Amino acid sequence: MSAKKISTPWLKSYGKRKKSLKYPKGSMYDLLSRSAQKYPDIMAYNYFDNKVTYRHLITQVDRAAKSFLSLGAKKGDVISVCAPNIPEAVVAIYAINKIGAVANIFHPLSAPNEIKEYLNTVDTRILVAVDISWENVKPILEQTKVQQSIIISPADSLPLLSKLGYKLINAKGVRKNLQKILNREKAAMSWSTFLGRGQLVVGDAYEKTRSRDIAAILYSGGTTGKSKGVALTNGAFNAATVQLKDFYPDAVIPGYNILGILPIFHCFGLGVCVHTMFANGMGMIMLPKFDGKKLHTILEETKPEIIVGVPTLYEAMHNDKKIRKMDLSFIKRAISGGDSLSTSLKKEINRTLTSCGCQEEILQGYGLTESCGVVCINPTEKQKDGAIGIPTADVFMKIVEPSSYIEKPTGEIGEIVVAGPNLMTGFVGNQRETNEALQLHPDGRIWLHTGDMGYMDSDGYTFFKSRMKRLIVSSGYNIYPTEVEEAITKVPEVLIATVIGLDDKYRGQIAKAFVVLKNGVKPSDKIRAKIMEQCRLDLAKYKWPRKIEFRKTMPKTKIGKVAYGELAKK
Repeated sequence: MSAKKISTPWLKSYGKRKKSLKYPKGSMYDLLSRSAQKYPDIMAYNYFDNKVTYRHLITQVDRAAKSFLSLGAKKGDVISVCAPNIPEAVVAIYAINKIGAVANIFHPLSAPNEIKEYLNTVDTRILVAVDISWENVKPILEQTKVQQSIIISPADSLPLLSKLGYKLINAKGVRKNLQKILNREKAAMSWSTFLGRGQLVVGDAYEKTRSRDIAAILYSGGTTGKSKGVALTNGAFNAATVQLKDFYPDAVIPGYNILGILPIFHCFGLGVCVHTMFANGMGMIMLPKFDGKKLHTILEETKPEIIVGVPTLYEAMHNDKKIRKMDLSFIKRAISGGDSLSTSLKKEINRTLTSCGCQEEILQGYGLTESCGVVCINPTEKQKDGAIGIPTADVFMKIVEPSSYIEKPTGEIGEIVVAGPNLMTGFVGNQRETNEALQLHPDGRIWLHTGDMGYMDSDGYTFFKSRMKRLIVSSGYNIYPTEVEEAITKVPEVLIATVIGLDDKYRGQIAKAFVVLKNGVKPSDKIRAKIMEQCRLDLAKYKWPRKIEFRKTMPKTKIGKVAYGELAKK
């Protein structure tokens, strides 16, 4: 079936941008290697004043690649990485890519049962895990195929005299904890021991891989709300590096630095803050966690030209009195994504930026894990209030009647669907959900049905309105109510649980659980504690309900469904 012509009203807003681009062939590692050859002396990352050039970074990656081979890893294997933004994790991901293996990347604060599922779904034999996650990793290892664990630490790459690093990380405590783990575990080794094994491998560890080969698996809720592994190709990641450079040629410049707060286990973080930067010779200010109270110090000491983050980051900037007194003229581009940015908050942030000497306004974009990050974004020369932007080159968007192929007229709300070179190949081990998300339309293209509602205007700008899924977004992280409800209803005394999102000034939203107990069971602090204990076992911390309300019944609609809107009014 040949692709039919699709309406592209956004092209009138493209200016000098190209309608279609040429994309690099090969792997993510190939693009990093090219940057190392072109920009060997430019800083690739700055980790608490430990500044590493591309020359040094590629050496670290090459060494780690040999070390993976020494453990028996081979092309096509899936190696798991459970870590925040620290150099060892980033190096591991590119080393895994270099040997033709697949990086399975997930949240370091995942619960034991979540980790077990992430490891078993892909038959992982080698695990790279940060020490702070070990408490949740250790109990389930015997129920997996993991044979070797490499324990990394946020303190591993800290320079000895980094004042900022020691303020943000209790380095002595972290190193002590790491040593305690290594002393106890026979099948675990430190990062330094792991790197030492690379000396046993003769020759290069490079395996040629294609654009269509899977590079990484990241996690998203899919269509049902339960976490699914999203398989993303080298080509999907590499496409974004070219698209963003074409869309913002005045910002994606070798030598510019980005504040890399978005995590590597989030596609926005790995695809934009890491790979797009590395593929274009830019630097990453690497931080393992976001601390709003320290943000002014980070900005003052590193002065990044590019800031990319969720609305929570910008709200922290706006609320920080010290930042409001700073000279922010060094900021050349500020992009918000991962969650909706209200028009009122955007205006407040822009006022703050202007008053601090920044000549740029915050730009809002839109993307999904299933589309390997950004698919549309606002151009600097023509923004529209409330718009999530226009598609990047070779990306197509349209609005359809939910769960159908019928395109909605301009200005009418429907489901946002996306096509282009950035799409996932599917959900790992779940063909049913893959078929629901990726659908062949009569126009001959494969479209990703996002589950998000919005409309497109006559200029091709898309406006996000709501989510078809009952999705809660807290500080940029997705919380799927069905997962939380399933955990709560494991408690024997619980009959029904319904979870909704409540507006929260700082996090955007928080999860609140409404619980109906079984007959004869009375609400008590003991039951509340049992619910939270089950959540601790099954769910990452950011998914835990912040509030629990006991009810005798749930409000219902006329057709017998839970009236979520009524609960939200309580």
